[in-house]
Amino acid sequence: MSIKLPKRLSSKRKKHPVNNAQAELLHSLGLDTLGSTPLDPASMLNISTWTLENKTPRRVKDLPNAFLQRLWLLSPTARSPCCTPEQEDPSDVSELQEDLSDGAADNHYGVNPLDLVTAVFMSATPFLQQEMITHMLKCHFAVPLVIPNVCQDEPSNFLLWPQRGAVSRWRSNFPKQSKKIYEGNLASTNMPMVSCMKLGHCNVSKSQVLNSVIRSTADTFLHSGLDGGELPRRLSNGLVEISWCLPTGDPSTDTFPVPVVISNLRGDAGSHEKCVNLLCQASSAMVVFCGDLKEKQMEILASCKAKTSNLIIIDLSNENPFTGGFDQNINRVIQRGDLSEVELADRLRQTLKELLPDKVKFVTLEAVAKVAEGLAFHVDETTVCKKAMATAQDVLNGLEEGSRQYKEKQLPLQGHLWSKLVEIERKERKHTKEGKETDPHNKRKDEILAELNGYKMTQAMKTFSPCTFNSR
Repeated sequence: MSIKLPKRLSSKRKKHPVNNAQAELLHSLGLDTLGSTPLDPASMLNISTWTLENKTPRRVKDLPNAFLQRLWLLSPTARSPCCTPEQEDPSDVSELQEDLSDGAADNHYGVNPLDLVTAVFMSATPFLQQEMITHMLKCHFAVPLVIPNVCQDEPSNFLLWPQRGAVSRWRSNFPKQSKKIYEGNLASTNMPMVSCMKLGHCNVSKSQVLNSVIRSTADTFLHSGLDGGELPRRLSNGLVEISWCLPTGDPSTDTFPVPVVISNLRGDAGSHEKCVNLLCQASSAMVVFCGDLKEKQMEILASCKAKTSNLIIIDLSNENPFTGGFDQNINRVIQRGDLSEVELADRLRQTLKELLPDKVKFVTLEAVAKVAEGLAFHVDETTVCKKAMATAQDVLNGLEEGSRQYKEKQLPLQGHLWSKLVEIERKERKHTKEGKETDPHNKRKDEILAELNGYKMTQAMKTFSPCTFNSR
């Protein structure tokens, strides 16, 4: 079994692909989004543990299929970009070597794994994106929040709708909060947002440090130490990915006492000032990994300080450590010195614990989306989508009281009268099959029908009914 990726549309109005490295990578993966049909959930209908052919990808174009197949089976290797051409087919080997670049042919890693994830998200519909995020969370993978546009002149895409599929449970262990179990949609839940980025050349893997901070056992954030991670990124620079760190109620094992969302900006922050501006305005705390900074990068760092109330500097510089006038305006500076990455992560985790939860603001991804919209990002939830969500919320108003109470108030025709009517009709059919006569004017049945016909439409019915035939 293999997933059939959509073919290009045969339209005369089809756009031509942009001639840059990003478009070339999408083409090599068979995911040229300009003029092709996006991937949708129908692509995944045939995937199951009973029909899956567990074949190793042979070519770079096989990687999107393999990623989706493995992801649907919750495989920890879902993001692997490894290709293994069959030795007896020299055409596969030559084709793979043509697709690979920058010395990657020796290892048979087609692309950087982060580019693979980004490419599939770029080529998917919002509904498939939501399903992908749901499965990635089950695998404890970081998920995209902001995806760069393959057309460099176009704004990046802020993915809010796919995040609405992220639902989880947690239990706070903070003394001032109740230890009851919470369950909710993570996109609309208030929690601190800690954003991380790097400025200048750093000799430390930011993503590996973050994995250590949250005590990840599944390499939540992809890093250079993984298969294919050392390959240059051609598509995912400017990507913002997030991961949630949720407490279980056990202080001995929980990383933080309250739920926290960690965001990670890929690439040098100096090349993605718009994303930096978004994260500074929306985040509860900013963590900046700093190498040796030039004048422009120092200006970006000063701008971060002006826009966020909690700035944490990870000083990785060799030539000009943070001493003197500038760092006097920064509350927290962590000097690496001789610290290992694990020790550095411990220091950062402890610094964040000192801030949580009383010294930081709480935000929702919905609020972050509004900030992104104000900064001219392309937010996937349009006005039509927001109107539809508001209508759905009106229909479900009162459901929080319980499904039984909701049905009694808003769906009364499905209550006890309907059950009695069904029982009467069942007996009538039984008598008919047995050849017995039935009373065509059953008094009790007529009373029930009269009572049912006397009901007026409830508010939920009035709101829902027009939506079944009105697409706007």
